Amino acid sequence: MIRKDIDPIGLAQAYQTSDPFPHAIIDNFLDEGLANRIADDLEFQDVTGWLSDPHSEQINKWSMPILSNLTQPVAEALHEFNSETTLKFFETLTGINDLKADQAYMGGGVHVSAPGGRLGIHADFNLHPETGLHRRLNALLFLNRNWDSTWNGQLQLWDKNLTRCVKSVDPIFNRLVVFNVTDDSFHGVPDIINCPPDRRRLSLALYYYTVDRPDHEKGPFHWASWKIPG
Repeated sequence: MIRKDIDPIGLAQAYQTSDPFPHAIIDNFLDEGLANRIADDLEFQDVTGWLSDPHSEQINKWSMPILSNLTQPVAEALHEFNSETTLKFFETLTGINDLKADQAYMGGGVHVSAPGGRLGIHADFNLHPETGLHRRLNALLFLNRNWDSTWNGQLQLWDKNLTRCVKSVDPIFNRLVVFNVTDDSFHGVPDIINCPPDRRRLSLALYYYTVDRPDHEKGPFHWASWKIPG
């Protein structure tokens, strides 16, 4: 599934020293044929009945974590993202050992945002509410063919003091963004998406966990922590 020429060892140092928090942007992450099959299915996906959070900082955004509700190529790709091979890839890249996949894809799976959508700046929930595992890593695969940057939809990574957007990432086709999850890894898609009415912002979202984490990163359970920069 992952292109065989992508070397996580070669990317590891840059990942672990990236600003504003450890992250990597990897283009052409999947085999191109597979990525196109997934996009073919999702571009016209009916999201009626999908999950939608009514929070004011999350607008026109739907998710589906249940593989049986998705087409075979999409479900197989999500399953492979949770495979031992992919976990080992991310462990090598990030330096985080013994990553655990969430087979229920809670909060993840497929994400679809329509025109007018946005996702405010936030830090993610820190503990899985059912397993108690520590959330350590997000992997987001964008599936937007011929995306125009003027449509917005960029993933923004903010500094821990919320004074500036350090990196803005266009959600282009087959681009993976992977980053550490801590209480100050602030990110979001805050600018209103203004793509044409027949287009939507598409991504796969995978979250990974460990049994423990460094003491300085620990804290009591919380859901997403929404922030207003500035």
